[in-house]
Amino acid sequence: MTVDTIIKNGKVVSPGGIFPAGVAIKDGKIVAVASDEILPEAEKIIEAGGNYVLPGIIDAHCHVGWPDWPVPEAYRKDTEAAVAGGVTTLVDRITLPPGSLVEQLFGTGKRKDVLEKNAYIDVALQACLFTLEQIEEVPKLGELGIAGFKFYIPYRGPEAVPPMVSIDDGIIYFGFKKIAESGGPAFAQIHAENIEVFFKFKDIFMKEGKEVDWLDTRPNFCEIEPLIRCGYFAKITGCPVYVVHMSVKEGPSMVVKLRADGVNMIAETCPQYLTLTKDNVDRVLGKVNPPLRTEEDNEGLWQGIRQGIITNLGSDHAPCALKHKKEFWSAVVGFAGVETFLPVMLSEGVNKGKISLEKLVEIACYNNAKQYALLPRKGTISVGSDADIVIVDLNKKVKVTAEKLHYISDFTPYEGWEITGWPVLTMVRGKVVMEEGKIVGEPGYGKYIPAQRA
Repeated sequence: MTVDTIIKNGKVVSPGGIFPAGVAIKDGKIVAVASDEILPEAEKIIEAGGNYVLPGIIDAHCHVGWPDWPVPEAYRKDTEAAVAGGVTTLVDRITLPPGSLVEQLFGTGKRKDVLEKNAYIDVALQACLFTLEQIEEVPKLGELGIAGFKFYIPYRGPEAVPPMVSIDDGIIYFGFKKIAESGGPAFAQIHAENIEVFFKFKDIFMKEGKEVDWLDTRPNFCEIEPLIRCGYFAKITGCPVYVVHMSVKEGPSMVVKLRADGVNMIAETCPQYLTLTKDNVDRVLGKVNPPLRTEEDNEGLWQGIRQGIITNLGSDHAPCALKHKKEFWSAVVGFAGVETFLPVMLSEGVNKGKISLEKLVEIACYNNAKQYALLPRKGTISVGSDADIVIVDLNKKVKVTAEKLHYISDFTPYEGWEITGWPVLTMVRGKVVMEEGKIVGEPGYGKYIPAQRA
């Protein structure tokens, strides 16, 4: 048998270990993982040069087009940036106005069609729920491949910027109930922050005219309280809950307590909450919800990963530009993160000994694929899986500058950082889309990847 491509002289990484092996690919699928000498003949040979061969990274948390970019352009630029950073699948958490989500996501010319005309990589879609009418669509959305349904708990009152509308505990309860009734793989995603406490902090600080950091307006307990509240709703409805972008050191221990009480809860964090603090990023450019906190919070989250409490990783990519960040109180929250996702984790996590490379593959590939019902198609280098692969050089040093990145945004919170560890080749379904920093893929190659129902 002759295959399309083989990757040889690499070290294949899985959650269970690292082993020298080659990978054979035919028709976009992995057909063999074996010693180089027994691989079949191939039309194309990729020399890994002794580098590490990982499953393509699955970024479990992206907001394509946030806050106001045209969606087609955003899919092109955000997925081009993903390719450059070794991400082969992203999970797009879409915020849409009240109205039918089925129509807005899957109608002719709507979100699915737009992404398939513009994306460089594969994309899974997730929906945000705001109304009872949208909640009623959960079963149908599940049939169409939507697994996760997000609840924007802190975006109420003046914080509910369009197209968001305020939700209350009634929406959370009835949403959880409907998700539980619809069965697997559906689950609820919660942005855990108490906005009512924030409003009072903001009023006080603005009246005093005091310069504060964003975390001063949203102390750690503001994240813990909604975990307890939503944990109770999850318990009484039987709804699985996924905590997005955990940022506080107390978070992992609270997840353990809630699990012990019968709550089906897992947690995600992001590279910025592991590496950035209020002290190493500009207070306006680094404004994000939840806020960047302290080194103690960073370390508490690393520990949560090592202990297996935090099991998933996403970038919370939200590509604000400098034009959105003029002044502290009015600055739009968020910043781009998909392109630096893997390099930062390699540099600050693996190369600094905070986690192993196997653990990184577990939380950024395998677990994300499992949670979003994409396994075994994605997230693993196994026979029959899509040939989504990234080769990384753990010794490659790159000084990060916004000018060199591919974002639609024009700044990065990692400006000037020297990162050690960088992807040198990205492959999506057997096609090389990035090689040595050069984008060789094309927009429109990416496909919508629905969750696989049991």
